[in-house]
Amino acid sequence: MKNVLLFIPCLVLAACGYHLKSAVQLDEAYNKTFIQYPVNTPLYRPLAAALSNQGIQLMESAPDATAKLIIIKDDLKKQVQSIGTNNRVQEYRLEYDLTFTVHFTDRVAIKEKTLSLSRDYAFDIGQISGAQAEEQVLRQQLYQDMAQMIIRTIANHK
Repeated sequence: MKNVLLFIPCLVLAACGYHLKSAVQLDEAYNKTFIQYPVNTPLYRPLAAALSNQGIQLMESAPDATAKLIIIKDDLKKQVQSIGTNNRVQEYRLEYDLTFTVHFTDRVAIKEKTLSLSRDYAFDIGQISGAQAEEQVLRQQLYQDMAQMIIRTIANHK
């Protein structure tokens, strides 16, 4: 009876299609990739980690690489989303736009491609330190999400 009770949740989990996230299949030309973007920027670390998690070896110089990922534009803006009856900001929106291209040693693999993400968050002047902390968390999540979005875009580009 105990085995049956353990088997049922496993069967239900398998039937729903759940499976662990795995590495996406990338062209072999990405095996040695150089990221042409300053190392000290907030996006660099999540992007480098996402590429490394895909089994890509990051190169320190462009001549040694078989692929070059070039970040052309990286723009994160904070905009007022809504204002309350007391003429104070109630909600902000973070809008993140990024344009990149990928060059292989012999050709341009991906022409300029623009990706966009946005997140809204509530703002209360009475809890300003909490709102600032929430904004920082959202910024970090945007960088993480953008890195994953770049990986998916590269994987789906044929």
